[in-house]
Amino acid sequence: MFVVRDHSQFTIHHLPLTIHHLLDCLAVQPTFRPPPERVLAPDQLPIAVRGGVQRNLFAPGTATFVLYAPFKPYVSLVGDFNQWDTRVNRLITDGQGVWWTTLPDPGATRYGFYVAIDDQTHAWVGDPYARQVEWSERGPWAVLPPTPPTFAWTDQNYRTPALRDLVIYELCVRDFVGYWQDNQPHYGTLDELTNYVTYLAELGVNAIELMPIQAFPGASSWGYNPVFYFAIANTYGEPLDMKRFVNECHAHNIAVILDVAFNHAWGEHPYYRFYPPMYTTSGEPLADWNPFFHHTPSSVNMWGGLDWDHFAGETTRYFQDVVRFWLQEYHVDGFRFDWAAGVDYDSSDPMQPGFNPYHGLSALTWAARQVKPDCLLLAEYWPLEGTHPEKTAAKLVQETAMDACWNGHFHHTVDYVLNQRWQWEQRDIFSALAGFRTNGFTNADQVVNYICSHDEVRPEHEIKFYSWSYMERPAGMDVQSAALTKAALGLIALFSVPGTPMIYAGQEYGEDGARTIDFQPLHWGKLMQKAHIRHKALVMRLIQARRRYAALRSDNLEFYWNDFVGEQLVRFKRWADDGNFVNVALNFGISTRTFTLDFPEDGTWWDVVSDQLYQVTTRALTVTLAPWSGLILAPNHRAKL
Repeated sequence: MFVVRDHSQFTIHHLPLTIHHLLDCLAVQPTFRPPPERVLAPDQLPIAVRGGVQRNLFAPGTATFVLYAPFKPYVSLVGDFNQWDTRVNRLITDGQGVWWTTLPDPGATRYGFYVAIDDQTHAWVGDPYARQVEWSERGPWAVLPPTPPTFAWTDQNYRTPALRDLVIYELCVRDFVGYWQDNQPHYGTLDELTNYVTYLAELGVNAIELMPIQAFPGASSWGYNPVFYFAIANTYGEPLDMKRFVNECHAHNIAVILDVAFNHAWGEHPYYRFYPPMYTTSGEPLADWNPFFHHTPSSVNMWGGLDWDHFAGETTRYFQDVVRFWLQEYHVDGFRFDWAAGVDYDSSDPMQPGFNPYHGLSALTWAARQVKPDCLLLAEYWPLEGTHPEKTAAKLVQETAMDACWNGHFHHTVDYVLNQRWQWEQRDIFSALAGFRTNGFTNADQVVNYICSHDEVRPEHEIKFYSWSYMERPAGMDVQSAALTKAALGLIALFSVPGTPMIYAGQEYGEDGARTIDFQPLHWGKLMQKAHIRHKALVMRLIQARRRYAALRSDNLEFYWNDFVGEQLVRFKRWADDGNFVNVALNFGISTRTFTLDFPEDGTWWDVVSDQLYQVTTRALTVTLAPWSGLILAPNHRAKL
């Protein structure tokens, strides 16, 4: 995740508004005529909802508009259908924060709410439960479609794979199917991404992790600056596009995991707009009168935006509604929670040693499980400064319904070794490859391993433009070969160790683009080059072997004796309870190494890496491994892959 830190309610990133437009949007007027007294409803709503539009709730042909706005004195509905008149459609309230009004269904329309902040100021805001949004100079408005769009799902027989069986592919829709044309950017869309589902299925992955697609300001973003959590970013398409994409994925036995940024929101969010500001225009903190957001130290939010208080009941209920919605409406298979430690930060008690069962991540994952018991729940969890040291990623999995966490220990160590940074030979490579229990986890599928994600520089790029200048390397190897060879070695490690593997978009063919939050289309033309074709073929074999051999998906690993400091060689055995067995060797050094591996039986064994067959006799095999290379010797099922 990467966004620019700015708490000002008047600063809207990626949106070309002037301060006059912003003040007009906020409609701050010092000579404001107090609104009428609020009207209490005679009864509560017949269903428990806190936002959005409910069609035909009270009578056929009607629409009930709902807003949760606790402690507000006056709310009215505004839109194209009433010429944005703040007195025509006043909302009534149950006195507990829920406001609503029912009127003849207006059909397709833009709408929003006029909310009195106090007796001096007011705000015009969109619907925090809006499923579609239109951004304009006057602000973001909710869009009500003419009729509820229908979609004929065909995934009734699809079942989400077990986490242990997954191979995850992370991508940004904008970049994965985006391109430049006539020096103009064409940002990728969900409709275009649907056309690539077959490609990803043939690659062998069975889970796609979408970087955030929830509505953000502007046209181009990684998505970690969300505003409307029920809506799809306009750049990516409409609700039906998302449904078609998920349905197509499920038809190819691919799960869809949605990356969500619940730690913070950008300043246009309605729940921030209709309460007194928490920051001055220069970013200095003010008194916090907001029931949804809270102040946090910079160690908790170094990204920007406004921090949600997930230990406030209002925020907990809102985000429980969000996760339920995406599981039910779009049939997604689960979530990856960005900056999860920030989501679970309790500013009133930051040193609590565990996870509160009623708020934070516990409440979110519980709500998801109620809707879809087999949903996939992943977290990016790094312990925060100023919180209890016992509050770890492993404890998160133990105490909540979270399935697994990203394994930073694996990534950081392997990345350090691949780039041959200072004293890389002394890194604890063994703990990185197989130390999930050492780190407090009980099962290997509780960690997600990766060589690269959106948060890191691709190894191919880093080796080409940074590490190559100081890296000791085999004689005669050029920089292009070195980058692909090192990247391949990292991938061999990734697919041969315990834990769920994840690759980043383009990693299958050796994409070497720079890390940037700006538009960065993939270089698909590399697939026309022999070296990249070979690289992709290797990755396909690694994925297929991972999915075929139970030994590679098990928790079991036993190292041979290895002198990594002296030889930079790692050898280990993998096996499953059904007797499946695999031998693995990784040579991180610049010298050729010869060694012997043990086998449970004689016969023909297949090296997944080189696509070569070896004949084992006397239950042992002596092999020679070139610098910066690896092997995975598995039972000969090559013909069946």
